[in-house]
Amino acid sequence: MRWLVRRIHRKGKGQLSYEDDIHFGEQLTIGRAANQSLFLTDMRVALEHARVTALGNGQYRVESVIEAGIRVNGGIVHQINCGPGTQIEIGSHRIELIAAPEDYDAGVEISTIEKSEQEATAARKRLPTSLSETKLGKRMPAWILFVATLTLFLVLPLLSHYIAPLDAVLKSAPLPSRGAWEAGELASAHHFFGEDCQACHSEGFAWVKDKDCLTCHAQTPAHADPVAFNLPELGEARCAHCHRDHNGVAGLIRRDQSLCSDCHQGLQQSTAGKSQLADVSDFGSDHPPFQVSLPTWSKEGQLTMERVAMSPDLQEKSGIKFPHDIHLDAKGIASPAGDKVLVCASCHEPEPGGAAMKPVNFETMCQDCHKLSFDITEPEREVPHAKIDEIVYMLDEFYARRALEGEVTDQAAPESLRVRRRPGQSIEPQQRQLALAWARDKARSVGESLFTGRACTVCHSVSPGRQPGEWQVAPVRVAGVWFDKAHFTHRKHTTMECDSCHAAKESDSSRDLLIPDIANCRQCHAGEAGGHNMLESSCVSCHGYHESQHLLQVDL
Repeated sequence: MRWLVRRIHRKGKGQLSYEDDIHFGEQLTIGRAANQSLFLTDMRVALEHARVTALGNGQYRVESVIEAGIRVNGGIVHQINCGPGTQIEIGSHRIELIAAPEDYDAGVEISTIEKSEQEATAARKRLPTSLSETKLGKRMPAWILFVATLTLFLVLPLLSHYIAPLDAVLKSAPLPSRGAWEAGELASAHHFFGEDCQACHSEGFAWVKDKDCLTCHAQTPAHADPVAFNLPELGEARCAHCHRDHNGVAGLIRRDQSLCSDCHQGLQQSTAGKSQLADVSDFGSDHPPFQVSLPTWSKEGQLTMERVAMSPDLQEKSGIKFPHDIHLDAKGIASPAGDKVLVCASCHEPEPGGAAMKPVNFETMCQDCHKLSFDITEPEREVPHAKIDEIVYMLDEFYARRALEGEVTDQAAPESLRVRRRPGQSIEPQQRQLALAWARDKARSVGESLFTGRACTVCHSVSPGRQPGEWQVAPVRVAGVWFDKAHFTHRKHTTMECDSCHAAKESDSSRDLLIPDIANCRQCHAGEAGGHNMLESSCVSCHGYHESQHLLQVDL
């Protein structure tokens, strides 16, 4: 299809010049991109703005490519069928559809809208900007506005404060009541007595007093133990200095960084070096390395937690043997049911709420591969896990029953024990003693194989007990909470892959501490000021406010 594209240029003294061009195709595309059939240089024109399709018989279809639509004959449309004489306005350009000239199938004329015409159009659309243009005076509207403001925002709220029925009527209508005087929405914890302003504001036109807060919060732990924190900034601070209501449902607790950094950025100086904490002012730029709580055991067997600064050579002494790299092999690991591919979630399940992980459970997570069977004649029967006394008792009972009933298949056993007896058949005392002696020896032999051979020693350190047939398994010492001075939740990190923070796939020893350090967290988290593609994280994002373990607010 052959188009005539005619550009009209205005010269001085009203003279016009024409520049004709030819376009071939079904459509004429219009925009600011270089690939458009009709290229317009106005910055108000989109890269791909509109398109015109010749339908034949002098008819055209005009379509807008942008969601805002285009102006056709003075109205905004998205798609319209029209004929010659139709005018399209895009930016400072006017495009008129014309009847197809001779030797052409369609045609358009493009001209520039004169500035005077643009200004006149804008003036017609412009609303009045001065009071004189509205034919009104200044005094009467000012008095009306004053009386309306006085009535709506002073008289009505004041009357509703003293007349309860009126307050109910105003709240059900779109009119201001005494709630219009509130500084903002109450915190969610204070909504249940939100109608009783005097519950907190015991004195009119005065700040909330600490004694008003303690009416309800007397049993709250003291925020500033005067012995542990002998600082005037804490001991003399008002409740409202940190807890300011009327800031929305979640605005009662201050979350700005200065709440903590005002003291902690110069803590060593203010405490004359007595504080054990390092100075800190910003997580992204001024924060000491993380400290983890590692479990330690005294000679008396008592568990204590020791806080240790994280370092590349720090190791965990958990008392368990577990190579993560073998279990996370992409090819899978051999199991009784065939090769099994494990992922982190196979063993690590989040606890309710998603904050921490549930303890690893042998029966549900390990026993499918690590069977505790002990006799080939009954492969489905297994000894209990982590219960040494029950294991010893179970083995004694199992082999004693077999020996007494004559079900022994062991070729090394006495021949009299390998002959099955009828139910109720009596057994001679000498044979009974022989059966029980064999059963005891067999149970000790199988137990030795379980504890020191094919089962327990795969994951645990096992040593002989004080008596023959007794064993001691080293206890597992895994920290339940690594960062006891901070709070972390896995629920907010579900979009991350596990190996983004835990290098388990490269770990060949359970001694490796697979807890991320501060550098790992700083890949996503910056301080309060944030940064490009970084999460803004203030102090209270990870830390709670220090509280006394034995004092209450009323004790101060």
